Amino acid sequence: MDAAAPARDDVFTATVGQHYPGLVRRLTAVVGDRESALDLAQETYLRAYRAWDRFDGTDARAWLYTIGLRLAFNERDRRRRWSGLLSRRAGPQAWVASEDRGLHEALGGLRREHRAALLLNAVDGYTQAEIGAMLDVPPGTVASWLSRAKAHMREVLNDA
Repeated sequence: MDAAAPARDDVFTATVGQHYPGLVRRLTAVVGDRESALDLAQETYLRAYRAWDRFDGTDARAWLYTIGLRLAFNERDRRRRWSGLLSRRAGPQAWVASEDRGLHEALGGLRREHRAALLLNAVDGYTQAEIGAMLDVPPGTVASWLSRAKAHMREVLNDA
């Protein structure tokens, strides 16, 4: 048994454990339901643990969000491919409180990249450069996404 394993586990838990609630909220916003988001968060932490030796130590939250958002986008794309073949009994917004429904519907109307950029910027406080690094796009692209997302949100929420 590796004596360093318990220490490694403690460092991993101390570094990334605090980001779990925020990660689940972001993943829920992308995939639309909390249960799937919880599954994706678990997979995110598993992948992060396996890749822990490759983590550069700079920003654990950004690193986790990058892993999680990529998983969530893949899951969302997979669902879209199947949505035409399967009928859904309950809409993906069933968990949303009624007073937040307009906001969540407006967010749901955004392209996934626009929504991710908006949430990472407005809710989590990441800069355009940081979001670009997470999503592997230039900061100018992030600026464009944010501009379009904000315009969409203003239009939809003002019409409500």
